[in-house]
Amino acid sequence: MWSLANEPHCYEPSSEKYFSEIAGLTRELDPNRPITIVICSKPHLSKVAHLIDVISVNYYFSWYTTPGRLDVLEYQLETVLRKWHELHKKPIFMTEFGADTIAGFHNLPSAMYTEEYQEELLDLNHKVFDKLDFVIGEHPWNFADFATRQICIKALGNKKGVFTRQRQPKAAAHLLRKRWLSIN
Repeated sequence: MWSLANEPHCYEPSSEKYFSEIAGLTRELDPNRPITIVICSKPHLSKVAHLIDVISVNYYFSWYTTPGRLDVLEYQLETVLRKWHELHKKPIFMTEFGADTIAGFHNLPSAMYTEEYQEELLDLNHKVFDKLDFVIGEHPWNFADFATRQICIKALGNKKGVFTRQRQPKAAAHLLRKRWLSIN
C-alpha cells in the first residue's frame, strides 16, 4: 500500500485538488497497489477520504484526548471508527495509537506514564479493533523510544515506544508479542 502523507491538513479545501493529483499519479504509476493518506481530521471534515482505498487514522484517546481517562477510550474510539466507516464505506487502518511510558514506572491503579497504563491503553484499543470487522490493521506508536527536541511534555524524548532507546522491552512489548503470536 502506498501512503501519500501523514497527518496533512486534509480538512482544508485546497487539499482535495492537491491530493487528487497525487493520487491520480500514484494510480498511474502503480495501478495494482492500494493507496492511503493518514488522516487526522474528524470523519466529516476530510476532503480526501474519497480519493483513497484505505482510511488510515491516528488517534490518541486517553493520552492527548481525555488524558488519564481509560474509562472512556473504548467508547470514543469505537464511535469515531464507526463514523469513518459509515461515511466512507472503506476499510480502516489504525496507524498510530499509544501512550508515553517511562520504563520502570509502576503504579496500581495504573496512572499516566506507567507501564501498566501503556498496557491497559493498548489492550483497550485492541478490544475495539477486534470488534470491528472493517478495521484491517493496527500500528501502535511506537517501536522504540526516541529523542525529540526538549519541551515540557516530553521527558527526554518521545516515550511511546514499547522498547526503550536501548531496545529493552517494556511490559507492553510482551502484550504485543502475545497478541501477535495468537494470530492464526
